[in-house]
Amino acid sequence: MSNAIEQRGFFWWVGDPSRPCHSLQTSVPGLLTVTAEGRTSLEVDGALASDDEHADWAKPCPFDPGLSIVGLLDTPGDYVRLEGVERLDFRIADDSPQRQSFSAATCIKRNHTFPADYGSDSYSELRIDLKGLEEWLELDSLRVDRDYGAATGEREFVSYTNDKFGFSIDDGTVSIESFTSGGSLFGLFGNHPQREIRFKQSFAIVYRPTLPSSLAHLQYVFAKIEQLLSLFLGSYFRLQRPHFVRKEEPYEQWDTIFTHGDPPSTEELNRFFFLVPFTAVRDRFGPLLQTWIYKSEVFGAGFYLYTASLRNQQTYAEDRLFALAAGIEALHRKGFDSDSSQSSQDDRKRAERLLVLIPADHPDKKWLERKLAHAHEPSLEQRLLECLRELPLRFRKSELEKFAKQCAARRNDISHRGGPSAGTDYETFHAEITRLAEALSYLFHLLILHKIGLPEEAVLNAATKSWVAERIIKESFEAADLHVVNEPAAQASQS
Repeated sequence: MSNAIEQRGFFWWVGDPSRPCHSLQTSVPGLLTVTAEGRTSLEVDGALASDDEHADWAKPCPFDPGLSIVGLLDTPGDYVRLEGVERLDFRIADDSPQRQSFSAATCIKRNHTFPADYGSDSYSELRIDLKGLEEWLELDSLRVDRDYGAATGEREFVSYTNDKFGFSIDDGTVSIESFTSGGSLFGLFGNHPQREIRFKQSFAIVYRPTLPSSLAHLQYVFAKIEQLLSLFLGSYFRLQRPHFVRKEEPYEQWDTIFTHGDPPSTEELNRFFFLVPFTAVRDRFGPLLQTWIYKSEVFGAGFYLYTASLRNQQTYAEDRLFALAAGIEALHRKGFDSDSSQSSQDDRKRAERLLVLIPADHPDKKWLERKLAHAHEPSLEQRLLECLRELPLRFRKSELEKFAKQCAARRNDISHRGGPSAGTDYETFHAEITRLAEALSYLFHLLILHKIGLPEEAVLNAATKSWVAERIIKESFEAADLHVVNEPAAQASQS
């Protein structure tokens, strides 16, 4: 994968005007490299730091957080700012030409100079390029129509639509927009004939907070949008690095910020594998995003453990089943008032009656109190079953109950035995937990979509009528002895 940035330029310090290299006029040339994963390194042909400054490679070499390196790149008007700078080179003082190396935690790129009071706040907009999601969006609108009636020959007309689906959310607005480039720039040339015109459509999600926001807040919203889109797609898709927009006189400035993390996805998506089509969420994207953000905070690990599992599919079957079961257990603890249920109250009273039978001064009383402190809590099997019953899916009689029991038993084998129980070979055990984890993963995925407000019909279509349902989901359910039925809820077991 090619680097995100690999350019030469001139570099200098900001934050300390007493340094020799503190302006463009006193800058030194160098090579800036930012990998696709966001790792930033700088090699300069000269001395940015003094000879004895952080020259001991045996010790950490970070610079003061108030110091940053700014650079003018060799592409016209492109500037970068490196923050969290650390020196990397080690050299022995001699008369050879100096070269120094640095790393940076953050690289910010823009097409204008940085103001003296630049900081990580006062951002007015987040713009996310939806490159790679064109097949999912299905918003292509470029059309060429031919007119055969023109007196001087055939005439063609180009038409397109710049769509905008806008929504108000609690702290601002969010929209899905299409942009068409080509034709006369800003209408400067009017209808003047041109020899060559090229049109291209691109798509973006634009979030505009009501009040200027911090970089940390916009990065959080970006992560939530990426997770939500991945839930719709059915697989984790890493978006392009977004633009963070600031209002600086006289223009808006678009910053692209590189920090270390997973690179944007490059694989082409197959429209047949989309779990929820854009048409199903186009008119309710804003409310779904608002609910996803809110319930992610409410349910915490109940959602995060699933999105982590979706993000990293290359894991051991034991780890996958364990994480999925733990996620649903966490979801149940946040979403169900188990302590108030009749069964929990009965179990608590039963434990209290047992404790009364033991004298207060008996040496085993405290031990038993500790053992019975959580005896009233639902079992993992009960938690799995109660959560999965919220789905608008109906299965054959007792299938969901047996599935929950199997998942809980195998999770307990992993937790308490470290593997299969006596008499079961590992190959059989591994095959079973793989089947269970695959089915549980799809059920958990559908459950989250249901809980954030996706209509029941859309959830049912994703589970039973989509192409991926016909080819993959139903097969994974059947492998785990789960069969979705079409009868009304009254005629099938609650699921």
